[in-house]
Amino acid sequence: MASRSTGEGFIYTFKSELSGSQLNDFKKIQERMNHAAMKFEGYLGQELSFSPHPLRDGYRCTARVKFMSLQFCLAWLDSTERRKLLNEAETSLDYKYHSLLEPHSFDQWLDSRKGIQTPVWKINLLVWLALYPSVMVLIVSGQSVLGVLRLPLNMLNSNAITVAVTGWWFVPWLSRLYSG
Repeated sequence: MASRSTGEGFIYTFKSELSGSQLNDFKKIQERMNHAAMKFEGYLGQELSFSPHPLRDGYRCTARVKFMSLQFCLAWLDSTERRKLLNEAETSLDYKYHSLLEPHSFDQWLDSRKGIQTPVWKINLLVWLALYPSVMVLIVSGQSVLGVLRLPLNMLNSNAITVAVTGWWFVPWLSRLYSG
């Protein structure tokens, strides 16, 4: 499951893996989900895409649900109507919905909290404010472990740690701190 804010609304993405026998029933449930979501304020639509699963018999589905704002989307995601449909799908399809967050970019943290588009220079400044201390702390604290690795492996690990800390913790925290 992913979320991102665009200039035209907030998009929440669900990814599913289905067996061949589940495909038609899954499409019917998704259509019912779409009709139920239409009754919610701020709903802008749903987009479904299907592709064959590369490793086994079945399909991968991506469902993108679009709302005018994060708040409208959360109202739908937390609704009893949606939960009833999910319970029905899990029972009738023998399918369990799974979700995960896949942030597309740092700007989602800012745009989802404000009604206006954030200038790119402000996003870049917040990323820089988050990146600089995380790199410095990693250099000082990780020197004994990462410093013994060959340069390509050191850079790979350092980048993975820094991106994770920056994207999952520092940027969201700084965007709340500097939201004004």
